[in-house]
Amino acid sequence: MPDMDGFKLLEHIGLEMDLPVIMMSADDGKQVVMKGVTHGACDYLIKPVRIEALKNIWQHVVRKRKNEWKEFEQSGSVEEGDRQPKQSDDADYSSSANEGNWKGSKKRKDEEGGNR
Repeated sequence: MPDMDGFKLLEHIGLEMDLPVIMMSADDGKQVVMKGVTHGACDYLIKPVRIEALKNIWQHVVRKRKNEWKEFEQSGSVEEGDRQPKQSDDADYSSSANEGNWKGSKKRKDEEGGNR
């Protein structure tokens, strides 16, 4: 992307489209992972990504989003224009599958001598 980085794109998606996003990157630095989550990512996967981990996390994200909408609709909002689901804390989106992927990635990196 010539005009913006992934974090800026993530902000735009969150502000304009309200879509859940799972970031994927080879960068496994804790600061980068946290930057992704604080910029709106539901989760952050370290490449190479196992398809099973992606499926599990995506199912979690979709299920959480459906539950948020269900709670919102049951609360009986008066204004149609107010249809915004409540924002969850970043910790709500954390995934043990992703944490295992992050640890596994660090282990692979150590085993490979730090080269990808």
